[in-house]
Amino acid sequence: MYAYLDRRVSDLAEADRFMLSAMRQWVGAARSGRCLCATLSAGFDARGVKDVLNDFGSAMAMLDRSGITRFRFAPACCRRVTDDEARLLTLFAFGRGGDPARLWSICASLVADAAVPRLHAAVETIGAVLMEDPA
Repeated sequence: MYAYLDRRVSDLAEADRFMLSAMRQWVGAARSGRCLCATLSAGFDARGVKDVLNDFGSAMAMLDRSGITRFRFAPACCRRVTDDEARLLTLFAFGRGGDPARLWSICASLVADAAVPRLHAAVETIGAVLMEDPA
């Protein structure tokens, strides 16, 4: 988490900037009642990872509905990574190639026990695709 906390968005690796933007867009769309797929589709398509849009949406929904705490996100224009955003960037970074047991532990620290297996699977799926070079 500390690798991301209070970092400037412009200093993040491309995959992390993409995930941060997607998280902020998801939250903005969900809170305003806009269509999540329509909001995120173009960005996922442009990066060549549209296949994991549903997995990302599922992961975010689990974090929203089954989260142990209520996560707070900065507006899309914010230039710094917030505390909760740093936690979720760490989650998605471990999905891109970290230790599966550590990923499980991170999932368990974020959501209720019943949601851990589904969150773990979604994050691993997203991570596998994001490890590949963008199309």
